[in-house]
Amino acid sequence: MLQSAMSRIEPGTAGHRLLADHGDDKSRLRRTVIAGPGGSVEVGDTMLGGALAAVADEAVITAGLAAAGHTDRRCRVLTGLVTVTAVLGLCLFRRESYDLVLARVLPATPAQVLDGGPPTGQALSSARARLGANSMRVVFEHAAAVMPAAGAGSYAFELLLTAFDGTVLDLAATGDLAAAYATPTGGKYPQARLVTLVTCGTRWIIAAAQDSSARSEQHLVDRLADALQPGTLNLADRNFFSMARWIRFTATGAHLAWRVKNGAKSLPARIIRILPDGSALLRLRESDSMLSYRRTKAGDTSLTRLPDTIARLVEFTLTLTDQAGKTRTTRFRILTTLLDDEQYPAEQIAQTYAQRWQVEIIYLRLKVTLRGPGTRLRGQTPRLAEQEIYGLLTVYNTLVSLAVAAAVTLDVDPDEINFAAVVALARAATRPGCTRCGHTPDNPADNLITTIAAQPRNRTDRQRTSPRTTTQRRIERTRNVSYTITIVTPDLPESD
Repeated sequence: MLQSAMSRIEPGTAGHRLLADHGDDKSRLRRTVIAGPGGSVEVGDTMLGGALAAVADEAVITAGLAAAGHTDRRCRVLTGLVTVTAVLGLCLFRRESYDLVLARVLPATPAQVLDGGPPTGQALSSARARLGANSMRVVFEHAAAVMPAAGAGSYAFELLLTAFDGTVLDLAATGDLAAAYATPTGGKYPQARLVTLVTCGTRWIIAAAQDSSARSEQHLVDRLADALQPGTLNLADRNFFSMARWIRFTATGAHLAWRVKNGAKSLPARIIRILPDGSALLRLRESDSMLSYRRTKAGDTSLTRLPDTIARLVEFTLTLTDQAGKTRTTRFRILTTLLDDEQYPAEQIAQTYAQRWQVEIIYLRLKVTLRGPGTRLRGQTPRLAEQEIYGLLTVYNTLVSLAVAAAVTLDVDPDEINFAAVVALARAATRPGCTRCGHTPDNPADNLITTIAAQPRNRTDRQRTSPRTTTQRRIERTRNVSYTITIVTPDLPESD
């Protein structure tokens, strides 16, 4: 079933272009995550003279480590491959010690092949320090390329829906981390900022960039421009737009539908004409002040003016009405490269932009369901914190692949699969192997997918809203609502 879920992508689609071949879909990396407490180690003849092969996807992890320049200088139990697997275990079992996680990753290794007994938590700490600075990032990138097949709900206008957004992660309060990562005003802990590119339908993380929270989301998203692909439609919130970024990101061949600010001077545009559906065709033009600011920021007075650019603006109001009849109206501006109003109607673009919310659900899954509420990353140095961030993303994607595989078996949208149940079942699944030979029962992935598919499914027919800020949570509650979209004519000046 897992192989089926990972391979059902139509040739020539954007999803197919984002899919890379990294070997057997029933990979040992997934069996590591799936095995849970008491999971076994496969004994093969590829490491330590045939004594130990870690339960890991050697094709993906080894390629990632090689690309990052990591080499094992001498034979150890905790090779780079085993260490990466252990880091993934630390991310799955967030509240357990190094020793307990090692016991889950290496429980069935024959004792006689481990000189001096199983490795300790301290040995794992040393092994993590030996990994190259970018090793886990490159491993994540290799694993993220093996994307589950996107179903019909992943597309709009026959384009694969993707989205950018950012969040922050609390780190340990150590001197090393405080020096490398900024602590917010009034905060207790240094924070890392994370920006991701995700698919909206499967909620898969395609690419990610992390740095200190002192770095802006705009700075990080610029590192991800090359992850965009033709055949996709990218959604982004209003903090990401600049004319230079718009031009650079459209050059990738991807279509964009980005929210922009409502202020009169926030969009350097004039209306060419109003289209029949109420949207407007615009000319974006860089002003003298914008050019001066860009030169100052870049420290290069020779920068030339950006070329005039044609775009389309869909402006609308969204009215939220709850069961008590109370309403709240918000105005949106969506700037898009989809210029044809007949092929891409304004109201459908407005409806499609709502899918950007999927990235918020991803961060809820990542930070609350998987990591745990109020849980900080355990790494005590910048290198270990970065390892954990990319390890967490890798484990998250592995769990998403299980959820998508379960959805395929049921022929339902992945939204209907309860991600909390996927995490709980992956942690609780016990597939003990033979303590003498390390043999693992056949098809543990298929068994777990079957169990996930048997769980109660999420309801996807409800429209609900929940309070977002601390103040709203004190005075509001989650409630059923209805939404009304009304296209309005932009009030920008007309073109010369």
